Amino acid sequence: MRRKKKQGFEFWHIVVLFFIAIFSYVWQQGVIRNQGYRIGKAESSYKEFLTENRQLQAQALSLKSISAIRSRLQKFGLPLVEPKSWNIYRFDFKK
Repeated sequence: MRRKKKQGFEFWHIVVLFFIAIFSYVWQQGVIRNQGYRIGKAESSYKEFLTENRQLQAQALSLKSISAIRSRLQKFGLPLVEPKSWNIYRFDFKK
């Protein structure tokens, strides 16, 4: 007469579950490390963009100054005149 097999976990089931757990842990640590590198790269590019933005804002402010406008007008030989009433357009966006 044959004996019935046990209906519980055998040793190889435990070994397979152990290897799956180890693989999952290693994969998770790799993903975490990769995300950390990506965050570092994003922070460094953010700092670069921030410094570039500050430089461009300073440049824009210097170009808007009266002395810069006058020097460019002189450079191109353009006169500085007051606009006529027909050159001024006003838009009312509150409607």
